[in-house]
Amino acid sequence: MNLSDYDYLTLALEEAEQSLTEGTYPIGAIIVDVDGNVVSKGRNRVFSDCDPTAHAEVDAIRRAGKHLLDVDKKRFTKKKDLTLYTTCEPCPMCSCTILMSGIKKIVWAADDEEYGGLRRFKEGPHFIHMFDTLSCVAAPYLDLENKQRALLAKWNIGRGLLNTEWEIPKQ
Repeated sequence: MNLSDYDYLTLALEEAEQSLTEGTYPIGAIIVDVDGNVVSKGRNRVFSDCDPTAHAEVDAIRRAGKHLLDVDKKRFTKKKDLTLYTTCEPCPMCSCTILMSGIKKIVWAADDEEYGGLRRFKEGPHFIHMFDTLSCVAAPYLDLENKQRALLAKWNIGRGLLNTEWEIPKQ
């Protein structure tokens, strides 16, 4: 039986309350399939697990792996029928994790004007000030780049994908 968005957000809020009890940011998330079944639950575990990547949305996505991955074929299922409900607008990290996971619908209870990423990413180039503080050294050693490309090419060939971007360039 399908519940309403309100009901699913209420379930996510239960996870947020548990996060607060565990001493970390009170944010919760759940993932629901097209039939209304809760596929996974997640909550912020940043301080309780001493893991800066343990946001509620990432936690829920990690726990939904069997719904998002076809391990035998080594591919993402890219299910378009999953909805992620979260108590707060996903931050930039969670927004990108959601994109990479293949989830296509997100519903959140509260906008996050400071760290919310989804709305801003959809609107255009944002968070430039965060990237301006990074120092990036891109592919400084051709031999190491070629080794990495060879590893990814081998991985893709093993999955039946040929002529990918990871082929080693001719030198």
